[in-house]
Amino acid sequence: MLTKKVKMLLIILSVVISASVAILAYNVAGQVNDGLINTTSSYDMIVGPAGSATQLAMNTLFFTDKPLGTISYEYVEQLQRDSRVNIAIPFGMGDSYNSAKIVGTKPAFLTGKPLSEGKMFEKVFEAVVGSEVARKYGLSIGDELVTSHGLSEHGEKHEATPLKLVGVLEETKTAYDNVVFTDIETVWKVHDHEDHEHDDGEHEEKTENAQTTDAGTTPEKGHELPGGHGGEDGEDEHGEDEHGEHAHEGTVCAILVRSKTLAYSEQIKAEFKEDSKILTITPAEVIREIINNVDLSRRIVYILCVIILIMNIFVISTITILNMYDSQKDIALMRLIGIGTGKVNIMFLIQNALIGLLSTAISFGVSRLCLVFLRGFASSMGIVLDAGRIYPLEWLIMAVIFVISVLPTFICTVRVSRKDIIRN
Repeated sequence: MLTKKVKMLLIILSVVISASVAILAYNVAGQVNDGLINTTSSYDMIVGPAGSATQLAMNTLFFTDKPLGTISYEYVEQLQRDSRVNIAIPFGMGDSYNSAKIVGTKPAFLTGKPLSEGKMFEKVFEAVVGSEVARKYGLSIGDELVTSHGLSEHGEKHEATPLKLVGVLEETKTAYDNVVFTDIETVWKVHDHEDHEHDDGEHEEKTENAQTTDAGTTPEKGHELPGGHGGEDGEDEHGEDEHGEHAHEGTVCAILVRSKTLAYSEQIKAEFKEDSKILTITPAEVIREIINNVDLSRRIVYILCVIILIMNIFVISTITILNMYDSQKDIALMRLIGIGTGKVNIMFLIQNALIGLLSTAISFGVSRLCLVFLRGFASSMGIVLDAGRIYPLEWLIMAVIFVISVLPTFICTVRVSRKDIIRN
């Protein structure tokens, strides 16, 4: 083996490429599918602003993409009073802590997500963070989190209204690990404070400007009056930003609802359909459509994997045949000193079995390493990939690949054994 390094490396490389792709494709597809299904089991309806059903589901369940906009908190109160509803949880998003998104909600949103330390947020400006956020930024209980305006870490800092860290969630291997959670009122008060500072700045600027104008000048229509409201154009100026991304006081980005029965859920959805500003979705239906698209992509990947494996068989067979013919002198020498054909064949089988075993082990390691690198990319889409998760079928895939790597050698040794190499 050591005297044929190039050929051995070619065999190992061909096996590693095909095996790594096959194992990685199956693992990622399985984790994505499981993650999507598990996340939809908690709620039977999501209420939000009119727009894309997929965007609404992915934003509220996986914290990806931007919110569709905001709706009045009155809808939350209406659903909470509805006898057909078990629970209606507000959901607000619009700020971030470094690269982690901040979700304004209620403690009920984290039901079933135990804390590794600290306590659940109870007061305004208290926060609970996911395990990955705490690990990534070295956070501990009592730390102050200075948040940023917008969903990127480069937004304006809310230095006057930091959040106090009171709890850290246990690792869930889900999108919850990458998020900061606080009360919905915290989101309102952070932006309410920001708006007051903005209004005060404008008021001071207008006072200075007024001193340079005629004493009898009156404000024109559309100029802002004290309090932030002026004329028709000043109404609700600070209710939302220009993209409608922030849940300011009295508004939320979505409402997650769990009804008492499926029939009640359908009734509520039918009632909300009469409001053109509101979108109601069934998370399971939206996610099922996403899974169908994922399954199609997975089948395409599997077909490509089969093609790669077939090409792999040809590559290994070709290299093995060349190796056997190059080794004819060695085989003839072993035959001359009395080593039988069967033992010679076994020697080559053991050689390629070791190569196949080494290649399969390397393939498994490469697939885990790829999962680690893909984890950051996948988390931005709300999907957490666990490099330690192994599906039973992955062992079967590796076994098949090992057999494929050894099979050409077995066939070649049988053909060679039929020839009298010494006579030739």
